[in-house]
Amino acid sequence: MRTSLIEENTFKKFMESYSSYYHYLHDPLYYEYISSIQEVHLLGLYEDDELMGVSMLSAIPILKKYRQFTSHTGPLIKGFTNEKLKFFLMEVENYVKDQKALMIIHSPYHIYQIRDAEGEVTDSTVNNREIADVYKDLRYTHHGFTKQLVNEELLRHQAVLDIRGDETDILNHMNSTTRYNTRASERMNVQLRYLGQDEYDRFIKMYKETEARIGYDPVDVKRLKNLISILEERLFVTLSYVDLEAYMKRLETELADLESDKFDMQKKIDAGEGTKRMKNRLGEQKNLVTSKGDRLEKIRAMQAAHGNIIELSTAMYYYNNHEMVYLFSGSNPEFSMFMGTNYTTWQMIKKAKTLGLERFNFFGLTGDFTEASGDYGVYQFKKGYNPVIEELPGTFYKTFNRPVYKIAQKLNRIE
Repeated sequence: MRTSLIEENTFKKFMESYSSYYHYLHDPLYYEYISSIQEVHLLGLYEDDELMGVSMLSAIPILKKYRQFTSHTGPLIKGFTNEKLKFFLMEVENYVKDQKALMIIHSPYHIYQIRDAEGEVTDSTVNNREIADVYKDLRYTHHGFTKQLVNEELLRHQAVLDIRGDETDILNHMNSTTRYNTRASERMNVQLRYLGQDEYDRFIKMYKETEARIGYDPVDVKRLKNLISILEERLFVTLSYVDLEAYMKRLETELADLESDKFDMQKKIDAGEGTKRMKNRLGEQKNLVTSKGDRLEKIRAMQAAHGNIIELSTAMYYYNNHEMVYLFSGSNPEFSMFMGTNYTTWQMIKKAKTLGLERFNFFGLTGDFTEASGDYGVYQFKKGYNPVIEELPGTFYKTFNRPVYKIAQKLNRIE
């Protein structure tokens, strides 16, 4: 194996066919952005003459002469093994040291271990706890097996759903509540559309309102807009809504059918033709009629107060060759009865399948699966789809030229 600098077009061609783990921070679209504002270096890992891996390194100047390097959740390696990773890391380190590096940071997008939906570690064949030893052997400092949001790194846990089965298989894999809510949202005429460029502020507004309500760690509006701009070619920004007029027509039809059935039962019972079972069913039917009528009146009042179109939830999804990722979402709690988030999630799972993807990534979890965790509600929602939880190894960093590094720290030049 050997490494060498590669050209931008070589990197992009590699990424076109790369179908294993990679974060959007390694997407060619992100490369276009970061290379326009920072110094970026591209290294390739070769086996004979075949390009087997790439490392995208961005550099921030420190004290004019030195640099802090970040590997953007890389490196990426086809036919990944820890041995290949170790070789590539050593080569990357030698390169950045020649480029006056004071520090290099790696947050590898690789599995450390698999947990089930309950958060319990499983004996999976893809567990790779040894990946942490690779960095330890190379004398990297580990930020730790964190179980909370750490601003300096990515969340270490992500809930991932295998979507290779057909739609029935995926639905049956959900827990009963999530499956019921998904089906119920379809019966309530919830609909979905993709927002255009001139509507992205609608997504941002609802997301920020949800962020404040639930207590998410705040994401700067400028960052959200920037991310949309960077990844737009591979994004879906969604809005779920309900057309109350259409829903009321459906309720009216269902109510008429129920009343007709009730009338037929009552007629037979009055004529002495009813069975004991029919008499019991008549009571149930009356309850269904009352319930359906109450729902219709509720929706009429809602329409009078809020208008015909009710916006329910909004979300942002990124996809690459490997997976679709559920990045951000917001919802209107006043209309939670329509379960817009469940509807959107199901529609986007089906969209991911049409794109030929095999994974739907619900993305970040803190890794604290107890009721005391700040993201427990988010975890419960994702858990309802019965995903596996992929635990990533975390963030590793290595410093060089410690005297200069200490000076940069004192001067607050290290990010």
